[in-house]
Formats: sequence, structure tokens, C-alpha cells
Amino acid sequence: MAISVEKLVLGALETNTYIITETESGVSAVVDPATDDQRLFKALENKNVEYIFLTHGHFDHILGAKSVKEKTGAKVVIHENDAPFLNSETLSLYYLHYADSMSKVNADVLTVGGMTIRFGNEIVKIMHTPGHTKGGTCYIFEDSRIIFSGDTLFNMSAGRTDFPGGSAREELMSLSDLAKLHGDYKVYCGHGPDTTLDFERKNNRYVRIR
Repeated sequence: MAISVEKLVLGALETNTYIITETESGVSAVVDPATDDQRLFKALENKNVEYIFLTHGHFDHILGAKSVKEKTGAKVVIHENDAPFLNSETLSLYYLHYADSMSKVNADVLTVGGMTIRFGNEIVKIMHTPGHTKGGTCYIFEDSRIIFSGDTLFNMSAGRTDFPGGSAREELMSLSDLAKLHGDYKVYCGHGPDTTLDFERKNNRYVRIR
């Protein structure tokens, strides 16, 4: 089994949107479609898109979800705590940047920590990582040793916690939970460069086993 990953940097906040494909089955997913940018739809041509994995509900990670769902029939996946963000300019913080109405969408799959989702021939583990938002989620592809961390973990940094629903204490606990995972993983972050879990364990001052 193998997962291919294509990264597009989209939107005003330069959000990392990922197109992932499980190469044996050929099924694909989009992680955090930041906008309905035509570059995204060009990259999705001829792909069998099964899921839209949302790491949390802030506007810069969800604004392309409706369009991707309409064009591909993919299921929108988000933690149950952040599902209300998908239909709220206030919760999603959309109102801070735009004056018009947000493109809204409903979730198809509500997640909780510890559940799994089959993605082609691979099992995706849902790790609930609150702190940046109450429903922050990391998607862990155990066989491929890949984590999509959203705005929980960044290269040499961590997600801010000063937005409504944020908690510095919960963020540190979530980062500790990530640090406790066995072995190394490639980490694809919500913003900025990729990293590895081993590198962050050794160098990121926020990542400590508690």
C-alpha cells in the first residue's frame, strides 16, 4: 500500500490543500480544500474522489468543500465538534475576512477520536487533537506512516489558541499525544513546510511527552 500526496497552497492565508491517492485502489481524497480555486479542480480531473477530510472548521480550510463535493460526490468528513463551523460565518471566522455570505456545506461523516475510516486499502485513524479548535483532528495513515496535522502541529511551531474555542492547555495535551505515537511519521501541516514527527519531538519546544 502507498499514498501519493500532492500539495497545493491556496487562498489568502496560504493554506496547504492536499490531494491524496491510495495507489492500489486508485481512490482519492482532498484534505482541507481551502478555496474553489481552478488549480484544485484541474488537479482532481479523472480522479475518483471519495472523501473530503477536514482537519478543523476554520474558513481557510473549508471554503472549497462545497464545490469539491458538488463536482465529485465526495463525502465531507469533520469532527462532530467542528461540524457547526461549516454553516457559520462566525464560528468559521469567515466574517473577519469577508463581507459576503460563506459557501456552506453539510457534513456527511462526523468523527470522534479513536474511530477509523477505510480509504481504499488503507485504514485512516482519527486522532482528536483539540486546542486550535474544539474539533481539531489529525488523520493518521498508519501503514504509510503519514499524518495530516491541520493547524495542530507545524514545522517548529503549533497552532494558535486565542480564537474562540481555543485552549493552550488542550493544545499542549494534543501535541503530547502526537509525541507519544510509536515511530516516525511524515507530517503534512495545514500551513508551511512538511516535517517529520521525529524532527518535531527533538526540536519543537511545544512538543513534549507529558
